Amino acid sequence: MNCRLLIAFLSLLLTTQSVVAQEQDTVQRKKTRVHIEHYDKATYSKSQGDMQRLIGHVKIRHDSAYFFCDSAYFYEKNNSFDAYQNVHIIVNDSVEIFSDLLNYNGDTRFAEFFDNVKLMDDSTTLYTEYLTYDRNLHLACYPDSATTYRGDKTLISCIGYYRDDIKEFSFFEKVEVTSPKYQMYTDTLFYNTSIEKMWFWGPTTIINKENVLDGEHGYYLVDEDLVFLDKRPFMHNETQFMRSDSILYDRNIGLAKAYNRVDMIDTSYKVVMRGDYMELWEHKDFSFATDSVYAIYYDSGDSLYIHSDTLFFHFDKEKEELKKLIARRNVRFYKSDMQGRCDTMTYLMSDSTIRMRVAPVLWTEDSQMTGDLIDIKTNGESIDFVLQKGNGFIVTQDSIEGFNQIKGTDITSFFKNGNIHRVNIDGTAAESLYWIRDDDGGTIGIDVAKSETMVIEMQDNSISKIKSYKGISETMYPESDLNESSRYLQGFKWYDEMRPTDKDDIFRRVEIEMPAAAPVVETPQQEEKQPAVEEKEQPKRHRERKAG
Repeated sequence: MNCRLLIAFLSLLLTTQSVVAQEQDTVQRKKTRVHIEHYDKATYSKSQGDMQRLIGHVKIRHDSAYFFCDSAYFYEKNNSFDAYQNVHIIVNDSVEIFSDLLNYNGDTRFAEFFDNVKLMDDSTTLYTEYLTYDRNLHLACYPDSATTYRGDKTLISCIGYYRDDIKEFSFFEKVEVTSPKYQMYTDTLFYNTSIEKMWFWGPTTIINKENVLDGEHGYYLVDEDLVFLDKRPFMHNETQFMRSDSILYDRNIGLAKAYNRVDMIDTSYKVVMRGDYMELWEHKDFSFATDSVYAIYYDSGDSLYIHSDTLFFHFDKEKEELKKLIARRNVRFYKSDMQGRCDTMTYLMSDSTIRMRVAPVLWTEDSQMTGDLIDIKTNGESIDFVLQKGNGFIVTQDSIEGFNQIKGTDITSFFKNGNIHRVNIDGTAAESLYWIRDDDGGTIGIDVAKSETMVIEMQDNSISKIKSYKGISETMYPESDLNESSRYLQGFKWYDEMRPTDKDDIFRRVEIEMPAAAPVVETPQQEEKQPAVEEKEQPKRHRERKAG
């Protein structure tokens, strides 16, 4: 037993002694005589100190305690006796002790039991080979190994103490507790049987069917099957590992709560998570973490890093799969082919869809995407398509200056090899603005177009072809004819400084406003050719043009 545990025990013992000190002094001042109440045969020897030998059905009383044995040596002068064979002492209404040999001193009210010792108190039974019992302190002690049974529990230790007045055991060195529900191994254990609560000190391991818990300090509520551990404990099984400053585990409902500096790894669901508070619900296949949460989902070779105020995980235990991930408040995520920011994000693993809600911003390669809602469909590794629902806006910074822009009610962007290769703009108002350059990078003009719908083809992250449908209006302006404010579509915002640059940058706190209206685009008045009336009436009418 280390120094810290020894100090803890001595403190307990001193407290015990101070509580009963007054009672003990009173008893010592009022010494009572040992009374012989029955025997079958007796002999007397004055030469051996007024010793009487009592044989057969011996019964001795001292105060409220009764002693029984097959034979005894009674020392009247010393007010003590030795009892042999089938020794049985009834201490009080609940406590009884059995042994093969007993030494008892009536003046000190102190007993020593030898060989085949058994102490019984209510439904608790202790077995050992040597036991002392101080009636003044209500304290039983064994210095060398004992086994205690209570209900379906077995407790083993090298050293132990029992206070029968408060129904509390103290177990030290190589303590083992075994029951059908769990096994516990520790260095120091206090067990109060009246309230069915255990406290443990020092390295402790608790093993049950579902998990293994390790810690250095805590308690266990026996009836509730609830354990609390602190001082950086950890809980683990074949696929999960969780460490924190403290853990509360309720096995009945399958709930583990972890507090402060929580780290969790789940190799089955391919999740790594960190936060200041976490709950794992085993029976509900659900967990969540809050207080500045960080998570890694590594289902594919390219991991997804997420940071938010709160994270929710839903699992499928039968399939050993992560079903759904929900991040809420101040969400930022990083993946090599996309980065994002929003207020709520839902990742459905069943169809590989990421849903971004409340002021979402998505970055892919050189493109920035915004909208009222954004849905990302992946094939598990890379993006298949992105849907921007309501106030869709795509911005790409031009290679030299300005911004290429696509705007529409709803925008669907299809990806190939990690890049956008086609954009569908649906609704009633599609707009585009992009810079047209020659082979040397010189500016040819700035093309501004409007229609009800558009299909835009991309090549090397640049617009290569646009098809416009219904209500078409298009003008290419010389760069000098468009002032600065006219080079932006209404609602333009550029959030590049908010973009996570790597997996560690997701922790940077950023604030974002909902997209607001930009200054109305002012364009020079130029005469435009009006399409023929019959052409306007064609519902499938479209205009195709090539950029550059």
